[in-house]
Amino acid sequence: MVIFLHGEDEFLVGRRKRSLVLAFQKKYITSEVFVFDFEDQGTAPDVKRALDACEGGLFATEKMVVFLRTSVLGDAPQKLMLEFLKEGRSNLPEHTILLFVETGKIKKTHPLTKKLLAVMDKEEVCDTKDGKAIQTMIVKELATAHPGVQFAPEALTLFLTLVTGDTAKLMTELEKLATFTGEGTITVADVELLLTPGAEKTLFEALDALGRGDRKRALLLFRQETEKGEGVYPVLSMCAWQVRRLLLVREAYDRGIRRPSDIVSATKLPPFTVQKAVAIIERFPLSRIKNGLTLLSDIDTAWKQGKADPEVSLDLFVWKF
Repeated sequence: MVIFLHGEDEFLVGRRKRSLVLAFQKKYITSEVFVFDFEDQGTAPDVKRALDACEGGLFATEKMVVFLRTSVLGDAPQKLMLEFLKEGRSNLPEHTILLFVETGKIKKTHPLTKKLLAVMDKEEVCDTKDGKAIQTMIVKELATAHPGVQFAPEALTLFLTLVTGDTAKLMTELEKLATFTGEGTITVADVELLLTPGAEKTLFEALDALGRGDRKRALLLFRQETEKGEGVYPVLSMCAWQVRRLLLVREAYDRGIRRPSDIVSATKLPPFTVQKAVAIIERFPLSRIKNGLTLLSDIDTAWKQGKADPEVSLDLFVWKF
């Protein structure tokens, strides 16, 4: 049996791969599982060794052979794999499963992908889900891993607003919330306590103050972050990161994309970031944002050359941006 598992959501693909392997091992207690990652070892001898693992023998047992990232194979090893899929798979021992796993967007014109789609017995696709599907997934995840915990409707809405499109992070934050709650209902207060981005929120408040021309307020907010023990450099680094995000939102905004949800789709930025950026974007024309990034780059260069004092650099950014 040949299974082709792929998708753009790396976390979901990885989780589904693990569940397929575990289900196979549970069904066949004495089974063997072989995993070959061709990104690290993709020579012709490596492929030959992987294909040899598919063969049966006098004391053959149930086996699953996992092929990771065959799409990266060069011409010679790719030819071996194509020949196997064309001829060799018909001689597979009973209860042998070949699991081909690819992450990212597949190219259907790629020779191996094209062949897999033609000969596979089963295809599974794991892509980032839409809003409604994500809600269903979260409810199901809680019911399975934490049956005594559930979301209040408004808390679930806030959770989805704050968590990025990164499924791995979503699951991590969900586990954190469920563990914190223990049993009962996850409330808005719980979500705000554990998930509201502290430094990011403060930096947006500082940028908002700069947009209004309130430089004293902006400087005060920046100073509050520097006094948390990290110093000036991490704050300005995060500021540069935030201004670059602001640039993405501004460019989308100038193209006529105005709804936050549409900007999220266009920029792939977290919903929380987009909502905060949209609230202040009118005060930041494209030229101002680009000048700000240039200023931050100049400050960074001066620091590396030992020509700038950190405290003075922060003041310089606030008064010139």
